[in-house]
Amino acid sequence: MQENTQTFEAIQQLLNSNNIQFKLLIHEPTKTSEESAKVRGVSLDSGAKAMLLQNKKTQLFILCVMSASKKLSWKLIRKLLDCKQLDLANEQQVYELTKCVTGAVPPFGSLFKIQTYLDPSLITQGDQINFNAGLRTHSVAMTIQDYIKIENPIQLQFCE
Repeated sequence: MQENTQTFEAIQQLLNSNNIQFKLLIHEPTKTSEESAKVRGVSLDSGAKAMLLQNKKTQLFILCVMSASKKLSWKLIRKLLDCKQLDLANEQQVYELTKCVTGAVPPFGSLFKIQTYLDPSLITQGDQINFNAGLRTHSVAMTIQDYIKIENPIQLQFCE
């Protein structure tokens, strides 16, 4: 699958239209949170890892956002959402819904008309967050406060 600039352009539009201050970094392609943190010169904790999940029963998708240094607890998220059939979206589903390759999905479910859930690990790590902005070569840095203000995610603790 080829990278598509559509989501990157939508993020820029969203941030600019809300007068959000952010920094854009263009870098070599990264596939993992660790690679991204290294090329950005920031802590792994500050990475906003976005995982696209699907409820297999309803076929609905959700976006779970957490500190890149944390792991999603499947037991916790399934219990919190009362959903036993919740799984990670596959590469094709990720691309069809977000126009992003895996590893490039930004923490804005609202761009794709899906609910975003935010784990407190991203809030407690510090004021600044960093994420791939729809492309594996483009990262955005912004404040967690601005992110919460424009995305308005549901805050749930789903990481261990």
